[in-house]
Amino acid sequence: MRRPLFSRPPLVRAGGDWAATSRRTEARAAPINSGASDHGAVETTRRRLWLAMACFVVAFGGLGTRLAYLTMNEVRAAQPSPSVARILDVPADRPVRPIITDRHGVVLATQIDTTTLGAHPSRIDDAATLTAQLRAVLPNLDARRTARLLAGDRPYAVLQRGLDPAQRRRILELGNPALTLRREVKRVYPSGQVTAHVVGFVDTDLNGLAGLELRLDRNDERGARFATTLDIRVQHVVRDVLRDAMRKFDAEAAAAVVMDVSNGEIVALVSLPDFDPNRPMATPRRTHFNRVTLGVYELGSVFKLFTAAMAVESGLVTLNETFETSEPLQIGRHAINDSHGQKRPLTVSEVVTYSSNIGSAQIALRVPDNLHYDFLEKLGLTRRLEFDLPETTAPLMPKRWTDIERATASYGHGLAVTPLHALAAGAAMVNGGVLYPPRLTRTEMPVGARIISAQTSARMREIMRAVVVSGTGGKADASGYGVMGKTGSADKPYEGDYDAGRLVTSFIGAFPHRAPRYALLVMFDEPQGIDATHGFALAGWNAAPAAGEIVARIAPLLGVMPQRGETERLTYLAPLPAEGVAYAP
Repeated sequence: MRRPLFSRPPLVRAGGDWAATSRRTEARAAPINSGASDHGAVETTRRRLWLAMACFVVAFGGLGTRLAYLTMNEVRAAQPSPSVARILDVPADRPVRPIITDRHGVVLATQIDTTTLGAHPSRIDDAATLTAQLRAVLPNLDARRTARLLAGDRPYAVLQRGLDPAQRRRILELGNPALTLRREVKRVYPSGQVTAHVVGFVDTDLNGLAGLELRLDRNDERGARFATTLDIRVQHVVRDVLRDAMRKFDAEAAAAVVMDVSNGEIVALVSLPDFDPNRPMATPRRTHFNRVTLGVYELGSVFKLFTAAMAVESGLVTLNETFETSEPLQIGRHAINDSHGQKRPLTVSEVVTYSSNIGSAQIALRVPDNLHYDFLEKLGLTRRLEFDLPETTAPLMPKRWTDIERATASYGHGLAVTPLHALAAGAAMVNGGVLYPPRLTRTEMPVGARIISAQTSARMREIMRAVVVSGTGGKADASGYGVMGKTGSADKPYEGDYDAGRLVTSFIGAFPHRAPRYALLVMFDEPQGIDATHGFALAGWNAAPAAGEIVARIAPLLGVMPQRGETERLTYLAPLPAEGVAYAP
């Protein structure tokens, strides 16, 4: 019997497992040792996986360690170190103040980053040694104050502000953990004393305390830039002339201000003595006093300009009318005299030119008392000025307004105003008759009030020119510029009376004569007579020449060129057209 080519093992059904028999048969047909080979391959793969995992752990562990190291270094740099001075940043909420500039963009006040040195006295063992070390780094350090602070028990003390980078580095090199270096913002004033009374100053927290700095805070002005009407070139000239004259005449104080007559813009404002706004407390507090806007003075005969303008404008007095000045004027128990009178009848123009108190009083009394006071009100001489600087004050007016008060007020006694009051009123005398409020900020549309007619203003220009050509203001003339003005010399009040030995002298002027563009006022408080003035201390000897020098030096800077060969012929007695004369601002 032939065997089949293919056969299967028999299937056992009864009492057995045919499936198990089949598996055993297949197992016998498999290759020998196959199970041992598979186990080796698995073990090899497992070892490779562990090796790769270990490599990843090592790599990422290194990166993590490096990251942790760098992070710790940053933390150490930001935290106090036990071996070096600490560096602290300025508070984030410190206000940013506007940059203050002159009319040409020259910076008058700005902010810079600076460093302040402080200390924790409780952590200092040897105050004397540390003081000596700091003194070697900071030559301007107050050693006595520093030693006292370091030896004290306060938790923190500021030792010095404004360290430069080199000083900051050397302080760090001292390696003293009791010291701190604080990064702060500091307000600085590049022009220093030159613009002190205008820009003012701030405290250590950058809060405005005076001048425009205080005004910025009160008005909450936080723009990037605050442009003023000042011309720093003119400001320098005015201060230099005023300072030299103040020293020459040994005056207690001085003031000067220059204004554009066509819009009231202040081009220069100087008050002496002054101070450095970068270190305002380094000088006595009296130096912070702004005599231009805050001081009130009896300015004397400059008021004769206002008296003459009032009388002519009222129509109750004519320019050719004469007033007898050969004898004192008696008003009740008071006698009014001239200090340098002509002892003859004088016209209105001559009363101003030769500065006659007797004539001025008579002119004022020709006008009703209410019209007289109203005219002073129209000129702004009875109220506080609305000005950009907070330091302003109201004039001092007589409590009564009888004939004697009116007579003395006509020549600037018995009432006191600030120099800025007087200058604004003086500018209205020459600019065509319009009073512009003085200001330090620029505007496209200045608003003024008419005080006198253009015709009266033209006549006042002729009178003021006559004062310089042939009157008390001769030393104010600057060749080619046609300076016009009026001098004033007033005894200072003292213990209910007047002290003839203590004067306030002033000069109000404008230029050029034919088409005025700028007005100025120069004032000295208690100037002394010197040999060059033959012992005289009147305004014609000090305020007038100072004004003339200022005009000669600032006119070219302001674009006012001298007129060579200009005639000095005066026409103040000649008739003028009914509509006045043309005025070119």
